[in-house]
Amino acid sequence: MTPPAPTLREQAIQQAELLEHWLADLPALTLKAPPERVAVVCVDLIEGFTRQGPLASPRVAAVIPRVTGLIRSLLDAGVRAGNVVLVQDSHPEDAREFAAYPPHCVAGTPEAGAVAELRALPEFAHFQHFQKNSIASHTSPEFRAWLEERGADFDVVVAVGDVTDLCLYTLALHLVTDGMARQLERRVVVPEPCAQTWDAPGHPGDLYHALFLHQLERNGVQVVSGLQLA
Repeated sequence: MTPPAPTLREQAIQQAELLEHWLADLPALTLKAPPERVAVVCVDLIEGFTRQGPLASPRVAAVIPRVTGLIRSLLDAGVRAGNVVLVQDSHPEDAREFAAYPPHCVAGTPEAGAVAELRALPEFAHFQHFQKNSIASHTSPEFRAWLEERGADFDVVVAVGDVTDLCLYTLALHLVTDGMARQLERRVVVPEPCAQTWDAPGHPGDLYHALFLHQLERNGVQVVSGLQLA
């Protein structure tokens, strides 16, 4: 007799155990790419998701020193400041996205600004700065134009920021599928400590963080425990 298929609850428990072990076993990565062929795209590391407003999260704020530390280390290793890209929410007051989420990160308000730690980096003014009006970075015409123009210049694109299951997920997935569609030898890397999502009723942060990172890896993104440039 064929055994019964696992119930939904049993499948969920099995998947949670798989994700727990997968996260614990993530490898560290030492890149051996020329620094000029490495880019970093940081999404939504802004006040409105870290310290101010209805979507601010201490979990997300906790990645600020990790992200800025990684960017600092890559700049010190020779990555050009112009290869560091910041894509950030900047909504009009009547943004359609506010039908799904509370009003947040309205253009011109402190919520839409990069966190102070990013702004404190001496190279900040030389980074590429793009605004978006949805969770998906590739809906920003300026970022999309930059990627079309410069995308073939990079062997590695490091994606960092928040939130793991929305803005970071759509960013990393677009980076890898854009490279596939254009037949580019582009590695997309997400360092797990440099990404995070919020925790709320109906949205368990640990689960969504792990699940969406795992889904990125299943689609060609390299998820790692740490990253340095040789």
